Amino acid sequence: MKTEFVGENLKYLREYGGFKTLEIAYFLNLTSTAYSYYEMSRSVPPLGKLIKLATFYDMTIEKLFYKPSELMAHLEKERKLADVKRMLELTEEQMELLRGILED
Repeated sequence: MKTEFVGENLKYLREYGGFKTLEIAYFLNLTSTAYSYYEMSRSVPPLGKLIKLATFYDMTIEKLFYKPSELMAHLEKERKLADVKRMLELTEEQMELLRGILED
């Protein structure tokens, strides 16, 4: 798996969520500088940190490696689905069925 997009995606996800570098660094038990190295692609987070980040952003680890345009499209799709779920007051089971229909 290529790591070339991880840093850019981490920065995008942090900004998309409205978080500060220091907040994500604290969550990962890192200094702000150490976390910044991840976003600048100077280093790649180890597997344990990737798992925490994926969990924090409610996605699979694989999505952290997507091309940034693919990640943005995924997030936009999820945001729209969340809006539909809220408007129609769907259950999680109904949402899974909807996702299945949309992916076919």
